[in-house]
Amino acid sequence: MAGSPNPGHGRAPRVAVVGSLNLDLIARVAREPKPGETVLAEAFGEDPGGKGLNQAVAAARIASTALIGAVGRDDAGRTLLDFARRHDVDVDSVVASDQATGRALITLLPDGENTIVVAALANAGVTAADVRAKLDETSPTVVLVQFEIPADAVAAAADWVASADARLVVNPSPMRDIEPAVLAAADPLIVNVGEASEIAGTDAAPTGLAQILASRCRSVVVTAGADGAVVGVREQIVEIPAPVVDEVADSSGAGDAFAGTLGARLALGDELVQAARAAVEEASRIVSTPRARR
Repeated sequence: MAGSPNPGHGRAPRVAVVGSLNLDLIARVAREPKPGETVLAEAFGEDPGGKGLNQAVAAARIASTALIGAVGRDDAGRTLLDFARRHDVDVDSVVASDQATGRALITLLPDGENTIVVAALANAGVTAADVRAKLDETSPTVVLVQFEIPADAVAAAADWVASADARLVVNPSPMRDIEPAVLAAADPLIVNVGEASEIAGTDAAPTGLAQILASRCRSVVVTAGADGAVVGVREQIVEIPAPVVDEVADSSGAGDAFAGTLGARLALGDELVQAARAAVEEASRIVSTPRARR
């Protein structure tokens, strides 16, 4: 996901994103291939990506942001670090791994939707010890985590937040089992409707899912694409509509832009509903903007 730096914002609030860095390999196709079928790409490109890097770039537009993760000692890793630095992200806490830098294979469809397969590679080597040490060094007020890194690294971030009087934002994507302590500490848990249904154990409207999940974590934000988002804090449920988007250019990266923006707004002192409104606006901008112009 591309972006543009905003060096004019204040530097005091501190966000740490604990997450992945990937080189995205993007093939634009006329239609999704069927099982066993080969289709020709209409266009191909490579872009910096990974949920951690994407969220850090989004957060750094607004607040001082550090990225904690791992890349390989290879050209792809150097490309990702250079990209992060150009977008005002502190990468001093990204460690060099003997594994290759992570990759994401993205198929981009004509309607702007996409399918993604991630090879974790260096991201799989992010350790709990690394996370604790780097969080001690950066001392953030808000910590964002996703699930493209090992579960023990995510748990270490949750443990650190509990002892440091910081705030944990959890985006459990791609989905896997969530440790109870991580779920309970999420403030908020950011999930789309499918993820929310899986965690809740039932299908329901976004408002219903928010009500269920708000009882299991400190707060929750259920994202609903063109329908906006729903915020749940205890018994309070607030629906946030999305701006009308005339044309979807590329939906990839929208969820990461949402999470990064929300985390940064919280670090600046916004209440959760206010932060979620800003995040909905940014995600809508992302889906309506081609990757090259973001």
